[in-house]
Amino acid sequence: MSKGGLMSICFMLMFSMSCMTFAQTKPTNAMQFSRIIATMSESLKKGISSEEYALSIIGGNDEKEFMRNELMRHFPEINWIPTSEKKIIITPSEMRTIYSMTEQDDVMMRSCGMSATIRIDDSNQSRIISIPAITIVDTIHIDEVQQLQQPSYAFCIGALPNSNWNALDTLVKPMLYVLTLGFSTWLLFNVRSQ
Repeated sequence: MSKGGLMSICFMLMFSMSCMTFAQTKPTNAMQFSRIIATMSESLKKGISSEEYALSIIGGNDEKEFMRNELMRHFPEINWIPTSEKKIIITPSEMRTIYSMTEQDDVMMRSCGMSATIRIDDSNQSRIISIPAITIVDTIHIDEVQQLQQPSYAFCIGALPNSNWNALDTLVKPMLYVLTLGFSTWLLFNVRSQ
C-alpha cells in the first residue's frame, strides 16, 4: 500500500473517531429543560388572550435568562414589551437536576425537573396557573455527566451521589462520636460530683 493511501486511511479513522467523540447520544440537561418548558408552554397557551405582554421571571439569573429565551422561542406571535400593562409573571419553585445511583456502578439515573406558578394579568383580571412538577427521567453513563451538563446553568448541574456508600462512615462513626461525647460528659459530671 502506498504512503498516501495509508495516510488517507489514518486520516479517515481519526476523523471518524473525533466525530464519534463529539456525537451525543443523550440530550444535554439544558435540552431536557427545553422540553419541560415546551410542555409548560402548552399549558400557558390556554391562558393567554392577548398579543402583547410584559414577561417577568422571578428567580436566579440563569433561570431568568434560560426561561426568557425559551418562552420567546415558543411564543413568536407575542410582542414582549416590558412596559405593557398585561403581564405574565413566572415563579419557578423548583428547577434542578438530580443524579441517583442505579444497580450498575457506571450508570446513573438523571432527573431534570421543574415546577412553577404562573400569574397572567390581563385587562382587569388576574389568573394563576399552577404547573405541577414536570420531570424527565432517564439513565446516563457516569462518564457522560460532565458533557451533558454543558452549557453549565446552575439548574443543569447536580451533585453526584457517592457510589461507595458504607455503613461505617455514614452510621457507625457518627453514633460513636455521639456516644463518646455523652460518656465523656457523664464522666465529667460524675467525677465532679464526688
